[in-house]
Amino acid sequence: MLHWLKKKFRTFELYTVDIVLDRRADAGASVYGAFLQALSWLFNGIVQTRLWLYRHRIFHDHPLGCLVVVVGNLTVGGTGKTPVVEKFARALRDRGRKVAILSRGYKSKAPPFWKKWWFKLTHTAEEPPRVVSDGAQVLLDSETAGDEPFMLAKNLPGVVVLVDKNRVKAGAYAIKKFGCDTLILDDGFQYLPLKGRLNLLLVDKTNPFGNGHMLPRGVLREPIKHLNRASYIFLTKSNGERDNELEALIREHNPKADIIECAHRPQYLQRFGVAVDAPEARVPLVWLKGRRVFAFSGIATPESFEKFLRDLGA
Repeated sequence: MLHWLKKKFRTFELYTVDIVLDRRADAGASVYGAFLQALSWLFNGIVQTRLWLYRHRIFHDHPLGCLVVVVGNLTVGGTGKTPVVEKFARALRDRGRKVAILSRGYKSKAPPFWKKWWFKLTHTAEEPPRVVSDGAQVLLDSETAGDEPFMLAKNLPGVVVLVDKNRVKAGAYAIKKFGCDTLILDDGFQYLPLKGRLNLLLVDKTNPFGNGHMLPRGVLREPIKHLNRASYIFLTKSNGERDNELEALIREHNPKADIIECAHRPQYLQRFGVAVDAPEARVPLVWLKGRRVFAFSGIATPESFEKFLRDLGA
């Protein structure tokens, strides 16, 4: 029975994704789409109200007295945030700054409820954030930390990586415990309690704003006009060709932010079970040509990954 329910839920989930991405045009899709559109209007109202409350100082942000860099997007799905976070963290670290990355830890394994309850019962202070890396060593596995925080911790020695839904608390902890002077919020554009001095907004050039609708009818977390909050706008997954229409839309809402194009390209294959720095670890991409491969991924939008494989002749 449980297996049947899971199968039905998965079918319904995939059907919903098809509606959101406008892949269906049958009568049932029209009715369901109208229902999702009504929910989108409600969600839009909630988002606009929340932003208005922060803008008019009814809700307050919490400055922590250090450089805060926010990396995020306006849509759900993968726009390439993690590589940008890694690149900026490495650059700031190499310039002598003490950097902490603050992640929400999407799909990480949170402590069980009874442990949280017992901590609150036996401690006067708040439960500290999970320390994925203290800058010297990686302290949590990928299941506990979440895939992306774990990868960042592994790739960035000298950078502190913390996981907590409360990024203000995590930031204060990073400053007090590790002496950090720079905080990078991974997927933090919608996290208004901690205001960024630099707001880096990523836009997937292959599908910038979906169908233009807010969640759950579309993929937008915020209206397109909120591009105006960005300091820099990165057009990710670029093929090098200029998109004048997209740039004009961005300039309509944000005439000042620098627009930077980013290309995502595979560099090599990594042998499984071999040390990363071993001479035989890297395999040239040409190895894939003409081979029958089984591809699997854990990224939000795998289409570009699959296209890479096809383009390489796999």
